[in-house]
Amino acid sequence: MKLTILGSQSPYNTTGHNCPGFFIQDNQTRLMLDCGSGSHSLLNYPNDLQNLSIILTHLHRDHYNDIYNLQYSSFVFHNQKRIEKPINIFLPSTPAKIYEDILSEQNSFAKYQIIDENSSFKIGNMNISFCPTDHPVETYSIKVQNGNRTIVYTSDSSFSAKNRLVEFAKGADLLICESSLLKEHGFPEINSHLTSEQAGIIAKEAGVKGLILNHFWPEEPVQKYVDEAKKVFQNVIPAIEGLTINIPSIEKELDERS
Repeated sequence: MKLTILGSQSPYNTTGHNCPGFFIQDNQTRLMLDCGSGSHSLLNYPNDLQNLSIILTHLHRDHYNDIYNLQYSSFVFHNQKRIEKPINIFLPSTPAKIYEDILSEQNSFAKYQIIDENSSFKIGNMNISFCPTDHPVETYSIKVQNGNRTIVYTSDSSFSAKNRLVEFAKGADLLICESSLLKEHGFPEINSHLTSEQAGIIAKEAGVKGLILNHFWPEEPVQKYVDEAKKVFQNVIPAIEGLTINIPSIEKELDERS
């Protein structure tokens, strides 16, 4: 598996930085985890629409805004006979108005499937499973397993879901963890998002090989997030748009970049 980071910050994108999005490729199978504002711009069209599945972890705009671009792109390239198969979109069914709005898009070449905490399925050689987080809307962490390699993406969560997330990510090669907040600002321990220190705690207790922080506030220096997490977990780097990591060599690659 090969991971490419498409977006790293929230709640809005700025020049050179997009809202959350992660692209996993395994041979000719393509999987996109979330598609926040601007993240679709780093895809290679129309090739990356071939055999593409998209999983939306929750229906907050900074995580799904670009789904409309991908729906319309699939429609256009299908009409041009440049893609043969519809893109697959997996998403929660709430909030209902947003779910219905996405599915109501007529200029789209896509299939849709609802996800919940009991969902599990296979995309190519990748086994996909889910874990509910604690967030104001229905939200899921995602585990992607391919042979003996595992990537876990927390999406957005409160630290109140720590034990669940630690168990879900146990022994993963890579944990992509949101770290929206900095401890220095005095946020309460239980919030709707994680501090960078809390992301490090989850990574340490789960015994993962590497940690990628993401979901940065645009006006904060990214190094602050890294420094805070490193107080509890060493093998950590920040999400950077366009960065590609080969999962089989994750420890070496993160060590070289950290």
